[in-house]
Amino acid sequence: MHVGQARLHPKTKQALRLALGTAISLLFLWLALRGVDWAETWATMRRADVGLMLAALGSVLLTTAIKAARWRLMFPPDPRSLRLRNFFGVFLIGQVINAVIPLRLGEVARALLIGQKEGVSKAHALWTTVTEKVLDSMVLLVFIAGVSFLVPLPGWLQQAGWTLTLGIVAGFALLGLALWRKEWTLARLDALTGRYAWLGRLRLQRMFAAVVESLQLVRYPRLFWGVLGWSFGAFLMAAGTNWLVGRAIGLELGYTPSLLLLSVLQISAVVPLPTSPGRVGLFHYLCVISLAIFGIERDVALGYGLILHVIVYLPMAIGGPLGLWLENMDWQALSRLSRGE
Repeated sequence: MHVGQARLHPKTKQALRLALGTAISLLFLWLALRGVDWAETWATMRRADVGLMLAALGSVLLTTAIKAARWRLMFPPDPRSLRLRNFFGVFLIGQVINAVIPLRLGEVARALLIGQKEGVSKAHALWTTVTEKVLDSMVLLVFIAGVSFLVPLPGWLQQAGWTLTLGIVAGFALLGLALWRKEWTLARLDALTGRYAWLGRLRLQRMFAAVVESLQLVRYPRLFWGVLGWSFGAFLMAAGTNWLVGRAIGLELGYTPSLLLLSVLQISAVVPLPTSPGRVGLFHYLCVISLAIFGIERDVALGYGLILHVIVYLPMAIGGPLGLWLENMDWQALSRLSRGE
């Protein structure tokens, strides 16, 4: 076998990625924990108000419900004929898969599941998950720009914002070019599929058709503006979760710091950086450095981050497996579904 033909076994690739993600998470965890006064961190967590933490937990569930409602609107012309509870449950399943397997496989799984449960196009459903990320990124940039007028942003956040902006602009430019030269694009996709067998499994032609189909949403102004409205609503509700957790530990955390922290956490979710399941370490370090901008001490910020991490991941940790159980599915069944079996 030639060196160029060598292929790593899928399990080997997964193990290597997990090892790399764990190493990165341990690095960020060390950065978050260094110099921490654990007595002060523990005292911060002990004084947390249970009622406000429950309210924060409720806001996480409401954010998920808003995102599920937005997702349903992406299936014109009559999304109300689709069952919202199915979108909510499948959305939670996708979230827990992404948390456990940081490869964005949750997006593929929920697209396939909603196609199976509601009889919608699976290719279109998969493209809607891409549309969600684009919308979330655009809303994120709007809020970063707004926060920049209220507080000076650190250089690393400005650079991340510009990088994300350039990525979105480049993506739209490529999409516009592909739609302008539609026949040429389809011919190129056919050629690539014939040359590389693994591309055939991606069904690129169907995906491109789904892209064209998804753009039909602009023909339905009510649905289009509804999708935009829910996008902003989900972001504001998620920032409310940050604010509630701050109030729970007696931290006078205004809405501006809450928005800034959410923006930083969202950027880290968009960037495909390999981490351990649940973004352990990275999540906490980002809380520490974001709150430091507003003069919040590391000990208090770490206690805040530990509580927020539990609040954010608890609904998906419970709801995801529960949804799989109700669907009578396990990881093996999801794997077979993703292969089209």
